[in-house]
Order: sequence, then C-alpha cells, then structure tokens
Amino acid sequence: MPGEVLNVVDLSNFRWLLLLFMMLMLPPLAAISEEFNIRSLSSKLVEGQFLVDAEIDYRFSDKAIEALVNGVPLTLEVHVQLRDRDAWIWQDDLIDLRLRYRIRYLALAAVYQVVDLQSDTHQNFHTQRSAFEALGDIRNLSLISADKLQKGRSYRLSLRSSLDIEALPLPLRPMAYVTSSWKLSSDWSELVLRP
Repeated sequence: MPGEVLNVVDLSNFRWLLLLFMMLMLPPLAAISEEFNIRSLSSKLVEGQFLVDAEIDYRFSDKAIEALVNGVPLTLEVHVQLRDRDAWIWQDDLIDLRLRYRIRYLALAAVYQVVDLQSDTHQNFHTQRSAFEALGDIRNLSLISADKLQKGRSYRLSLRSSLDIEALPLPLRPMAYVTSSWKLSSDWSELVLRP
C-alpha cells in the first residue's frame, strides 16, 4: 500500500512536470504579437494589365518601435514573385520584384513619414497606427500584361514582407542579426492567376 501512494504522488509530479514542459514550449505572448501578416492578397485584370492589391499588418517588436521613435528609420521589403504554377524549382520566375518602403519618425514635426522608395514619394501621418496602416496598404501594383501569359495555364503569385536588417544603421546590425525581436517577416501568401 505505501508503494501505491508513492505511485500516485509520482503521477501527480509527472503531470506537473508535463504541464511545465508544455508551458515552456509555447512561444511567449509578446513573440506572437511581433510579426507581419499578409491580411489579403488579390489581383484584377484592368485594360489588359494584371494589378495587385495587398494588405499587410505590421506588428513591430518593442525594440523596433523604440528605435523608430528615437530616429532610426526602418526599411521594409515586399518580395513579389510570379511563376508558372507547374514550374520546377530551377526555372526562372516570370516576375521577381522587391518593393522597398521606409518609415521614420520626424521628432521636430512630430509625424511619421512613410516613403515609397520606388517612386520616391512620401506621406506624413500624425499617429503611428495610421502610418503602419498606410505602410501595409499596396494598391494597383502593376504586375504583368495579360498577353505575356498563356491562356489556359495557371500562375502562382507569391508575396511576403520583411524588415531589412541590412538597411539599419551599422551599430544596430550585429544586435539585429542575433535578436529575434528584429527578425520580423511574414509568411508567404499565395494566389493563383488564370489569364
């Protein structure tokens, strides 16, 4: 009978250890909120041209926001690929674009500035939230002319976004390479195009 009590105690300890192990394996809640998420990706054919719209939800880490507020510009890269849906891995992409955007805080004016580095245009926002929303709003991106795609074939459009660590000031880069709070990117989002 004492052996049976010992087994019950051991089983109870085992359950506690299992619960503790499971809790340690779960990512912290802060890490879950620090990510980029492609909320939507769509394409439309307008006057013979495929245009792309995307909404990206940028949730930066506390470290990245602290750097931004202290004058460090953050550069984001949106990678857009278009491939034949049945293409082998070694076959070239039809489209391989890297769109770059920068956000910075201008302390004297108390505004967040979002810069489209392709067109060198910028917009100013009084709140961080509105700047992040504008940063993630891609509209009418000209992708490819429909006559360059074969009718009856399927094509895979892929898009992802990431923080460009190489664009950070040199003193910040070593820390950014080894700290998870700087390794911010989305998963790939995909869409099938059929001309």
